[in-house]
Amino acid sequence: MIAQPASDSESIIVAQDVEKWYDNNFHVLQGVNLSVKKQEVVVIMGPSGSGKSTFIRTFNALEPYQKGTIIIDGIKLSHDLKNIDAIRREVGMVFQQFNLFPHLTVLDNVMLAPIWVRRWKKQKSEEVAMQLLERVGILEQARKYPGQLSGGQQQRVAIARALAMQPKIMLFDEPTSALDPEMVREVLDTMRTLANSGMTMVCVTHEVGFAREVADRVVLMDGGKVVEIASPNDFFSNPQEERTQKFLSQIL
Repeated sequence: MIAQPASDSESIIVAQDVEKWYDNNFHVLQGVNLSVKKQEVVVIMGPSGSGKSTFIRTFNALEPYQKGTIIIDGIKLSHDLKNIDAIRREVGMVFQQFNLFPHLTVLDNVMLAPIWVRRWKKQKSEEVAMQLLERVGILEQARKYPGQLSGGQQQRVAIARALAMQPKIMLFDEPTSALDPEMVREVLDTMRTLANSGMTMVCVTHEVGFAREVADRVVLMDGGKVVEIASPNDFFSNPQEERTQKFLSQIL
C-alpha cells in the first residue's frame, strides 16, 4: 500500500497527477503524486529510467510537464515566467555534475548568483559565501579554482552555491553518483548537516545508509509511477509492494 502524502495545507511541495512525455512518444511521468512538508527530507529511489530525476527537475521548471499540477510554496508552476523565476529563487538544486565555472574561484562561484539574481552588494555576497564555505567544510579552498579541488570538494562548493540563494527547498539529483567512493562520505555528511538544520530536501539517491538515517519518507519510483512511499524503517524492513521488494533485493 502507498502511504498517504502529507496534507496540502502542510506542504511546501505539492505535485498532483503529473504527466510528462518526451517527443509525444515516451511517457516518462505517469500521473505522479507527491507532497512534501516543510523541513521534511524525502528520498526518491528507483531503477535507471524510472523518471525520478525528471520528476524533481519539474519542481523548478528545468523539465516541463504536460498535465497535472505542481505547487511550490504556494506558487503554481506554469508557463508564466514570473512564477518560474519566483520558484527558482526559492529552490536550490545540486546535480550529478558540479557545473562550476572553471575560470572563477570557489568564492566567486558561490557569490555569483546572489549578486546577479538577489542583487546583493559584493560585500554581503562575499560574507555569506565565506560563511557557507565554512559550513560545508571547505573555507580554506575559497581562493582556489574548481580544477584544483577533489570531486567531493567541488560537490560541496556546488551545495554552498545553491545555499547562497537562501532557498527554502533543496533538490539533490544523485549528487554522489559521479564521485569516487572515498569522496561520497564527505558530501553525504554535508547533506546530513543540512537536513539536521531543518532544510526541506528532496533527494534522488541510491545511498541506502543516508536514506535510513536522514529521510522522513522514502519513495520508490518505477516506470514513471510512484510504487511505494513509507518511512525508512518500513521501506527497507517491511516493503509492501512486490516491486519494492525486488528493487531492494538488488541493492541491499
